[in-house]
Amino acid sequence: MYVTAARETLEQEVPRVAIDVSRWQPLAPAALGIESLEQIVQALIEADCPLIVTSYAGRSPAAVAELSALARELGIGVLESVPNYMNFPATHECYLGVQWNEQRQNAALAQADVVLVIDSDVPWIGSVNRPSAGAAIYCVDVDPLKPSMNMWHVPARRFAAASARVAVGQIARFVRDHDLADPAVVGARREAAAHTHQQEQAERAGREHPRDDGAITAEYLTACVRRLLEDEDALVLTEVVTNSKIVAEHLRPNRPGSVIHHGGAALGWAGGAAVGAKLAAPGQTVVSLVGDGCYLFGVPSSAQWVARRYGVPALTVIYDNRGWAAPKFSTLQVHPDGAAAAAGDFGTSFEPEVDLPGVARAAGAYGVTVSDPGELPQVLKDALAIVRGGRSAVISVHLPPV
Repeated sequence: MYVTAARETLEQEVPRVAIDVSRWQPLAPAALGIESLEQIVQALIEADCPLIVTSYAGRSPAAVAELSALARELGIGVLESVPNYMNFPATHECYLGVQWNEQRQNAALAQADVVLVIDSDVPWIGSVNRPSAGAAIYCVDVDPLKPSMNMWHVPARRFAAASARVAVGQIARFVRDHDLADPAVVGARREAAAHTHQQEQAERAGREHPRDDGAITAEYLTACVRRLLEDEDALVLTEVVTNSKIVAEHLRPNRPGSVIHHGGAALGWAGGAAVGAKLAAPGQTVVSLVGDGCYLFGVPSSAQWVARRYGVPALTVIYDNRGWAAPKFSTLQVHPDGAAAAAGDFGTSFEPEVDLPGVARAAGAYGVTVSDPGELPQVLKDALAIVRGGRSAVISVHLPPV
């Protein structure tokens, strides 16, 4: 963002103005109206297979605790759709994982007969993935109608403008105050959700290893980062594009406010965001997970120098597949039998390879490239130690090339 003003205005002498900040408080968070509250509660209580879908409820860390409590109290599964934040604990028995608008039906969504959408711009893509026919849908958001999004529509029975934190707390209190939860029903729901959760966790864990040919996979890399940060007060910024779903699944975050996914309107956000995050939270360890293209879009020569200039070190881990995977995948989705597919040439390769950590070293950071899966955990550990010591580190990890 650029903020500009005329030079004459900037040079003008103005008297100092004292402001009473107590008169400039933010808006109080909105609550659900009683009619909306009663209708949503009744639907959740009477449902055979209720589901909550969210994308950014976690922008308020307090909302995560409220949502966790509600899911356990009513035995409702929670699905993240293209998450922007850490919205729900990954180890919670009711956590049903992540969908990233894949070209397939999500099983949890297909089974749901009541869906409560909380803070989600795109809860699903209806042409390939939708709730069961006749499912009752309710949308709660501070901006539930999305008037600035052309063609936006969710076939909801009710839209309600409310804060996620306040609304979820209202629902839970209403259920408790009126003793509406049937223990047998809730127990059966929890058991079903826990079974699905355990299956998904086991399936993901089975993918957290290098390939048979020794190549580092995105799943293995993300698992190594997760283990590295297990005892760390870390804020993780992700901008990995085609590996977004893998990172969201395998990071398994449990602490509210610990992850922000793709915070910008365009690629190249993470480099500058790491500087801002460290300035805002100097006591936290800031870690950026970026694709090689996003790393370059972030002008790393400037971002790394600014981090050095202001003493705000961060760890950057590059998911380096030596190319632009997103344009290739998009081309294949639209033209699977087109000229690019026939020729096997999508114009997306970064070969000959750029020394990505070398750019950071030129700005005073530590940098290294790693291809050996056996070396990866120690390389990451060494880099984290360097960051703790006050110097930024950039680790480029070779993944199978585009």
